[in-house]
Amino acid sequence: MLKHYFFLLLCLIGCSWGMFAQDKGQANIFMDSTSFLIGDQISMELVVNVPAGYTPTFPIINELLEKEKLEIVEQQERQLIKGKPNYTYKQRFILTAWEPGSYQIPALNFAYKNDGALVEFESASLMLSVSAPQVTGDSTYVADIKTILAESPNFLDQLYAFFTHPVVVALLILFLAFLAFYAFMQYKNRAKAVVPKTPEEIALQQLDLLKQNDFLTQQRYKEFHTSISFILRTYLNRRFIIKALERPTSEFLPKLKQHPLLSPSLYEEFQTVLEHADLIKFAKASPLDIGNKKALSFCFDLIESVQEKLDQEAQKTVEK
Repeated sequence: MLKHYFFLLLCLIGCSWGMFAQDKGQANIFMDSTSFLIGDQISMELVVNVPAGYTPTFPIINELLEKEKLEIVEQQERQLIKGKPNYTYKQRFILTAWEPGSYQIPALNFAYKNDGALVEFESASLMLSVSAPQVTGDSTYVADIKTILAESPNFLDQLYAFFTHPVVVALLILFLAFLAFYAFMQYKNRAKAVVPKTPEEIALQQLDLLKQNDFLTQQRYKEFHTSISFILRTYLNRRFIIKALERPTSEFLPKLKQHPLLSPSLYEEFQTVLEHADLIKFAKASPLDIGNKKALSFCFDLIESVQEKLDQEAQKTVEK
């Protein structure tokens, strides 16, 4: 209660002083108390009045208070209240101190220019008293330390305790090891599976399947020669990069004649096998038994010849 009365008294003094110093300028410091315990927080309000239309310069209040070992806990923005005949600037600070003793809030200097002349004024300094709390009774008595109340564990605490249990940690390590082994095996198997087959391997696989179908024994000559033509045309597309599927033999065959992978001795036989297959497929010609066997053996001879040339080129590359 005494603090409030003291604060009201300071306000009345400040207002009465402002009436006398209106034409020059006035600065007042209002405290809610001038004595407090260490660590307590007190409020300091700075009120500056100047004639309307003038802007005063302010001192660096932070540095001044720090020199006096007063700590600023909170500092509000400066407010301007425009009125007549005065402008009023207000700013509030929350202070504290950590050592007992006497502290001084120094006089704060302000100034503004009026018709080129510098008008200066200052606030009154204030003394603050900071005291330490008094220990009552026998100061040598040491009270028993009370048992700290244990806080019941929450969900996160229980989850942490579960996953840090030695058994759970061991199981997690085993599970991670299994995942690593499984991922390695999957990678290893996939690496094997992604190795692409060569055009020669694909063609030989198709020819073996054709032999297993045994079209010749069943006298299914059209299916046999159609399969021969398809295997050869597909092989041309993959190895020789010649689009032979769904195109007449006479249209793509000349492109094969000068190809370095094809032996000249095989070109005419290649032409005969394809044209023979076209006659059987479209003109329904009757093939001879020797022609059937020769068409199948030619396919194997062709692939073997190309593979030999590829191996020779690879050897030359290694030797270089």
